[in-house]
Amino acid sequence: MRKEANLVQWEELYKVAIRIKEMKPWEELWDMDLITILQSEEDEPCCCSVMGKGGECYGIGAYIGINAIHNFFVMANSSEVPPHQLIRYQNNTLCNFGNREELTKKELTIIKDLGLKFRGKNNWIYFRVFEKGYAPYMPSEEEVLELTNILKHLFMAIKALHNGVKVDFEGGNTLVRRFDNERNLWINYEEHVFIPEVKYPVPVLEDEILMGRLKNQKKNNSILELDTVFLNGIINDRNYIKPLVPVLCVLAESRSGMLISQEMITPDDEEIQVIFETIINYIMQYGKPKKILVRDMYIFSILMDMFKKMEVDLIIKGNLKAIDDFVESFTM
Repeated sequence: MRKEANLVQWEELYKVAIRIKEMKPWEELWDMDLITILQSEEDEPCCCSVMGKGGECYGIGAYIGINAIHNFFVMANSSEVPPHQLIRYQNNTLCNFGNREELTKKELTIIKDLGLKFRGKNNWIYFRVFEKGYAPYMPSEEEVLELTNILKHLFMAIKALHNGVKVDFEGGNTLVRRFDNERNLWINYEEHVFIPEVKYPVPVLEDEILMGRLKNQKKNNSILELDTVFLNGIINDRNYIKPLVPVLCVLAESRSGMLISQEMITPDDEEIQVIFETIINYIMQYGKPKKILVRDMYIFSILMDMFKKMEVDLIIKGNLKAIDDFVESFTM
């Protein structure tokens, strides 16, 4: 059950965000100059990315945990993936320094109730949580408290840089802020940046009879594209604690651009099951494709065992022309 933060908690978050904004860390840090916070050996690390040196959008991205940090580097290195599909990799909390028109009524009300006054471009502070399947939304009480704690440590880490701690960011290093149990204090030091590897699930189709029928289907000459695509829109559904982003499992013929099937996926759905059903239905009706193109390692891993047994080529290709054209036409 979602619980909203109270004004006292929001005030604490805004106080530290304002202090960081006054430091203007984007004047010295690029978005890949990461600051890593380790609060204890039990907690997962958090990487903070400072945005704004390019002069476009200003803010702080907090990537909490192994999966979020992994996805940060996936985004950074996914040059082939269209920008409108990068949201699939966003699993983070953003502290934004933007413009008044970017804020919702709720956010403006909180600022007013706190007695804060922001003026001008890139001066309005607001916070958004990115979670797969949901539209970017205001943080809950738990997320407000967590981000407040992270930003306090980020402030101290940036202060350590100002006080002489040297970090070779260009050489692939990060500034680590960690609690030292032996000395009972927080320390700041340089370390090589941590790029975690995530092992994706490799599900196995346990129905041996169905697997046998799939293997025996004749092979056709089609080249398919399969992906879970994120559409540019918002669905307000009372059954969910916050607005949804429309997500479709789409199957298309790559050369002709023909859309074969599309299935809506909600946060309650078993995504792997939807992907399985989509491709199995096609094979049972039309036969095995010559090859199938997928967006990334996540869907590749889901289909890997099945396609290996069917002796069908499975290829990762960040840009899926037929599906991306469909998403673009849908948006227009």
